[in-house]
Amino acid sequence: MKLRTVNTIFRKEILDTIRDKRTVIMMIGLPIVLYPAMLLIGLQAAIVQHQRLEASISRIAIKADAPRTIEPWFDGISKMEVVPSNDPEGDLARNEVDAVLVVRGDVEKILAEGRSLIVEVLYDITEFSSREAVGRLEDMLDTMRKTLLAERLSRSGIEEHYIRPIEIRRRDVASPAKTTGTMLGLILPLLMVFMIALGAFYPAIDLTAGEKERGTFETLLSTPASKIEIVAGKFLTVFCLAMLTGILNLASMAATFVFMLSQISVLLNDTVLLQMRLPFEAFLIVLVVIIPLAFFISAMMMSVAVFARSFKEAQNYITPFLLVITIPAVIAGFPGSRLTAAAQFVPIANVVLLFKDLMKGHAGIEPVFSVFLSNAVYAGLALLFASWLFQREEVVLSEERGIPLSLRRFSFAPRSTLTPASAFGLYATILVAIFYLGSLAQQWHIVSGLLITEWGLILLPTLLLLWFLRIDFKESCYLHRLSSGDVAGSALTALSCLVLALHFGFLHNKVLPIPEDYQQFFKDFFARGETPGGLVTLLLAAALSPAICEEMLFRGAMLSGVRQRLRPWASVLLIAILFGLFHISIYRIVPTALLGIMLGYLVLRTGSIFSGMLAHGLVNAAAILLAADRMPSHLVRWLALEHVEREGLPWEILAIAGIGAFAGIALVEISHAHRTHANKVNPGAG
Repeated sequence: MKLRTVNTIFRKEILDTIRDKRTVIMMIGLPIVLYPAMLLIGLQAAIVQHQRLEASISRIAIKADAPRTIEPWFDGISKMEVVPSNDPEGDLARNEVDAVLVVRGDVEKILAEGRSLIVEVLYDITEFSSREAVGRLEDMLDTMRKTLLAERLSRSGIEEHYIRPIEIRRRDVASPAKTTGTMLGLILPLLMVFMIALGAFYPAIDLTAGEKERGTFETLLSTPASKIEIVAGKFLTVFCLAMLTGILNLASMAATFVFMLSQISVLLNDTVLLQMRLPFEAFLIVLVVIIPLAFFISAMMMSVAVFARSFKEAQNYITPFLLVITIPAVIAGFPGSRLTAAAQFVPIANVVLLFKDLMKGHAGIEPVFSVFLSNAVYAGLALLFASWLFQREEVVLSEERGIPLSLRRFSFAPRSTLTPASAFGLYATILVAIFYLGSLAQQWHIVSGLLITEWGLILLPTLLLLWFLRIDFKESCYLHRLSSGDVAGSALTALSCLVLALHFGFLHNKVLPIPEDYQQFFKDFFARGETPGGLVTLLLAAALSPAICEEMLFRGAMLSGVRQRLRPWASVLLIAILFGLFHISIYRIVPTALLGIMLGYLVLRTGSIFSGMLAHGLVNAAAILLAADRMPSHLVRWLALEHVEREGLPWEILAIAGIGAFAGIALVEISHAHRTHANKVNPGAG
């Protein structure tokens, strides 16, 4: 064996690997981005769910001869309310109460005679709200025990039962079937989703990228069959294989669980485990529900794989997609997660939550129908998207070259805008830089850290990439002058939308309440604006800097790059979603994305990045002035953040803001129409 030959082969394989930019991005770039993103999303979702459980009110039913003697024990106890019930145990089984307090005997007589009062707490171990209620009840009873103990110890003649006035006993009332279902609901749904995706993984790759690599895709396209027929045939193949894999794995997991349960029961001699049974009717319902889910996953995998030019490249594309689709499944498995009316329309998560409820015997026909219908809609949209991709020759027959090995600037041909891949690569790079460097800078000093993040980690990489790839700055960043109508329209639209956004924040907080420590952080941050010098610094760091730097990235380099492949409205929507995710907070994603839609619209209609900068800066500056209580008093009376967070805005203010937004958009549209007409009359103008 010649080491020189081995070295030559090694160098050749390394160069072939790094030459393909997609492989480099998927193998190195995405894991660096994906793992922090999964950690942040999962952690914040867990925090939100935990806070919801903490803030919930435990419903307690009392079963006693004289419940009125027990009810005063709850006076002054927060997060618990006594619920009247004629059938406490039945209400607990129906999840209408969270726990039942059972007190036997004459309470006043037993305590007066100095005997121990037996208190029994009935709960459902499969319900997280019931387990939370037990903890709260035991805390309350422990407080009551200490109070009674103190009273007895003050008397003479202490006896043993004087130091144990209350004896607490737990009794689990969950049925064996419900216990089994809960155990299954924590494990099987995630495995089921992953197995369906795994079943579609290789067929989706082989029938798209594999065909390209073998050179048979062009031959297939030259046949009399239409493209939609080709897509349908390939999709059905992938779907059937995914369904087969899902069904076999579902059956295998159920059989394995039964066998494992029986073996454990024999080994432990546990009669409770021996009484457990699997709700097989739930498996039949899940089998029907996973049909549209398999449609959805299969179509999305084919859509991802069709961008690849080889089997290896497609694997690099779809592997991160496998991780992404497990995120909603994992979040749905968090303690306390329920199939609410809103959750019924969240893809993948709704199937997992329905599976959990079915295993516990809770789900009715309405949630089953809603989950099936919503997944059928998503599957249809995914199939339409896949069909649209397969009919685009630039995607199906893509021959895009990789990264030049020299990485020298003269190797790149001049372009007017970034490619979509370069735009997304820039986004991912900056997001990673902010996650690893910007967060440290902001922990060191929040204001200085913001300035470093905006100018050093957002704007600087954007300008460097545009320069290095020889991109036209003026065209890619929409560096065109604004007319007076554009300025007035952008300013009026921005300020009006800020007022509407304040009320939206009030509604958003009802659905996703902001934690108190999160609110306190922003209060402390905006308190820096109470002094003139601090206010100027705050406006520079949190209003002017984001308006310039973030707009150059999102509504400049990225928007112009994405528009090469997508329609204007789709480009604005996509960039707005990425803009919302960019702020790395589950509480800011939706409001920030809505702001991004408004900014994207203004930039495209005015043809100038300066309209986005103006609107962005005005929104941020006005929000800072409101939070720092530096606005005129007659405005603060209506727009004070504490007042808005508590009561929202009156309809009169909302109507005025709506009219202002409409007027601002009208000014922008009129200015756009004049500019279009002028360009037709004199094509060289503007």
